[in-house]
Amino acid sequence: MLEELAIDYAEYLKVDNENEVGALKDVVEDMLTRLEEFQTFMEMVRALRVESTVMHYDTIKGMKSKVNELTGTVNKLEKLVNKVAEDVDLVDQQLTEAEACMPINKDGPLNSILKPFFKKQEDHSSTKQLPAYEPPVIFKSDDYFQAAEAIDALKITESGTSHK
Repeated sequence: MLEELAIDYAEYLKVDNENEVGALKDVVEDMLTRLEEFQTFMEMVRALRVESTVMHYDTIKGMKSKVNELTGTVNKLEKLVNKVAEDVDLVDQQLTEAEACMPINKDGPLNSILKPFFKKQEDHSSTKQLPAYEPPVIFKSDDYFQAAEAIDALKITESGTSHK
């Protein structure tokens, strides 16, 4: 009886884990397959990225001189705009000063017509002599852009509009 009891207890301790181990092996193999697929996918993406980078890098590098030239042109244009603004302010100031020197007729149109008949003759020698007008030196576009640059700009503009 002791022997039978020992055999019964031994049966409880025997574990048949072949099914569990087999299922675990299947899961591990499936996971490895997916990892290999992911690795292949990542290698494809990396290869496409390198190919794309090389292809576009050469294009971008080729445009560097044009971008630098365009930057210079924009800087010159900005200086020209600032100079034009200064010149407009100067001419506006001169216009204001000229308007201040001019005699302004504050009378109505009827008084201005009849005034010469009723007013005493004034001495014209005491009238204010206006200073001679000297026009300001204003901008010249040639100082900022050469003729060749203007021709190049026209070519760029024409080629940009012809594609549309």
